[in-house]
Amino acid sequence: MQTHAIGFVHPSQDPGQMRALNGVLLLSISLSVLSSAARALELGPCEPAKAVKIIDTSLKEGKTLEQAMEMMIKAKVFDGSKACITFIRETSMTMRDPYPRAFKSLWLN
Repeated sequence: MQTHAIGFVHPSQDPGQMRALNGVLLLSISLSVLSSAARALELGPCEPAKAVKIIDTSLKEGKTLEQAMEMMIKAKVFDGSKACITFIRETSMTMRDPYPRAFKSLWLN
């Protein structure tokens, strides 16, 4: 068995597949950050469109995705559920032209 450095892409691996795996990893990390932040704050209703706007604006200001999601929680547009995260990601896809940073962070990174 041969070992490789973390992040090493073997020529037989599809780079698109690796980006998708990285996206899933980032989303998992974000969900864990959201869970801990959500326990500390009172949550509001799930409002995906407002959440996308907040995430995009925060990213435009130079914040990380985790910081942007904390802003979303503080704005009370997230109810703490995994379903809400799914709705936010789907909404970011439909709003990708006016809010490209949110779309790229939630789908492409």
